[in-house]
Amino acid sequence: MHAIFHGGPYGEDVGRCVPGPPAPEILTVSPVRGEVHVYRLGTVGSWSDPDDPIAVYNPDGPPVPPSLLSDQEKELLRQAQQRRGLGPIGLVALFRGRLARDPDVSTIESMLAGLRHREHLLLQRLTDHDEGDRYIQVLLDEDDTYEVEHQAGTAAERDRTRSPSLAAVRDAVLRWAADQPSRRTALEGPEPGDGT
Repeated sequence: MHAIFHGGPYGEDVGRCVPGPPAPEILTVSPVRGEVHVYRLGTVGSWSDPDDPIAVYNPDGPPVPPSLLSDQEKELLRQAQQRRGLGPIGLVALFRGRLARDPDVSTIESMLAGLRHREHLLLQRLTDHDEGDRYIQVLLDEDDTYEVEHQAGTAAERDRTRSPSLAAVRDAVLRWAADQPSRRTALEGPEPGDGT
């Protein structure tokens, strides 16, 4: 079916075809390598023929986090490291379409400080496939709060926290990256009524 896009990279492209009907609620496009633009379906209508619907998309869809590396991608990274004569990779950072191998503290701090609204930073441990995915991701929301989600192995062990403090998020992410315990404590505010 045809679509009209208000703004974004497809803003001038009248009548672009999209899958459907029905039109997908969310469309993600990559106009530039490493960049992701998200459109959200606004309405479906027709100029003249009800049998020829047109989807109208707005450029303010939900933020899309980077995808976790698959087992195959992890293995390819391991093989590339081995070919270069380098040691195994323990951690990768995915930020704005780029991958950093075993990022150091200053790299992680720089990525966190560089987050723009609706952007994610994802750190993923390269574990064996039977251990499940271990990751932590940070989203800077439009209200200047940080949403931090981490998973330790299985989806059942996923946890999500919000914080307005970049310093607290930085501490939690660096503790997680260093595989230190108590990575959530920096993000947990005082209990209601404890006076702190």
